[in-house]
Amino acid sequence: MAMRYDFDMVPVRPDGLPDQFGDLAATGVSMERLAMFRDPQVVAALNNADEVVRTFLTDSGFALQTHDHGAPPGRFLKHEEAARIKLLDRLSANLATHDVTDANWGGFDFDAFLTNLDEATVLDDETLLAPPPTPPRPSTAPQRSAPAQRRKGLAMAGLAVGLILILYTALELLR
Repeated sequence: MAMRYDFDMVPVRPDGLPDQFGDLAATGVSMERLAMFRDPQVVAALNNADEVVRTFLTDSGFALQTHDHGAPPGRFLKHEEAARIKLLDRLSANLATHDVTDANWGGFDFDAFLTNLDEATVLDDETLLAPPPTPPRPSTAPQRSAPAQRRKGLAMAGLAVGLILILYTALELLR
């Protein structure tokens, strides 16, 4: 069976961000998006490729893992379009810095991959029922009890009020 070179742009929670941070889109914190191939055969081929090939792709924004959010072959979700363009820019730039000319690609067909990129079409996000949740990152911090979380929330609210008062005072002094 021929390999399918479709990939999804998967959001990754930034390192060090607490799990309780909430909805990142609402807070204005952007999440990095990594490209993950849908076909496990593609990832297996890349794992058998030379290190320079794997480095070229990971430096360009690919994770050598699979992910399938359910878009049909040859299609990608509209909200992924900007991230795909950035990925293609990095891929093009990295062609000049990574010498992959004589490398073993492990069965990965770079020409077929480029053809797939060129022919892929946009799919409205609403077409899929619901995107899967963002994979949680492993937590190394101990879980806080409810009273500790409440104290932290109150402390953050107090900090915000204090900053507002300082800003107000500074603005009044500048008048």
